[in-house]
Amino acid sequence: MADPESTADKRLAERRQRPDRVACVWCDAEIVVRRRGRLPCWCSSSCRHRAWEQRRAAACGRVAVELVERVVEVDVPVTVTETVEVIVLPRGSAWVDALRDLARQIDVGLVYDRDLPALATQLDQVIAALTRRPGLRTRRHW
Repeated sequence: MADPESTADKRLAERRQRPDRVACVWCDAEIVVRRRGRLPCWCSSSCRHRAWEQRRAAACGRVAVELVERVVEVDVPVTVTETVEVIVLPRGSAWVDALRDLARQIDVGLVYDRDLPALATQLDQVIAALTRRPGLRTRRHW
């Protein structure tokens, strides 16, 4: 049977066993524990002072706040929807209908008088281009 005093001594020894290292209460840095004395709470005097400032602010009902200024740049993709007017020019025989529609608009006054000189100049260039074509040099339809 085991001696009750030796069992109590073992329990006391287990209870008194000290850790080799502990973490700082403020910054969680590792602190080496000495064999004798109190267990350390802070790794340095600056951590001890910061903890004291925090306790003092809490006792006054304030919260200690550390302001940090920095510029944060974030790239955000932006979707831009733009309406673009697409002008589809007539091709081939569709020009006949387009020019007929232009003549009708000029007759009824849908084309401004200020636009008529520029329009006449462009139509003269169209007629000159038509006369330069080999198939239309001999024939004059206008």
